[in-house]
Amino acid sequence: MKHEREIESIIERVTPWPEEERVALAYLILREMRKKSRESAPRRTLDRALGVARGSTPPPDDETVKKWVHERRLRKYG
Repeated sequence: MKHEREIESIIERVTPWPEEERVALAYLILREMRKKSRESAPRRTLDRALGVARGSTPPPDDETVKKWVHERRLRKYG
């Protein structure tokens, strides 16, 4: 490890601390790492979702959709 001596020094310094304080320190370190990992990788979810929703054919026009709705209602209600 690159910082092995520093890590050992930190462990020696915090070992006498009460358990709650050591857990709090670990939590703070992990939370800080999580922030950095989230910031570095934007999800771009909307762009991907739009790509999935986009089809290979043009969208239907209003008349076609009305026809489909009418046909569906005829099948459902007779």
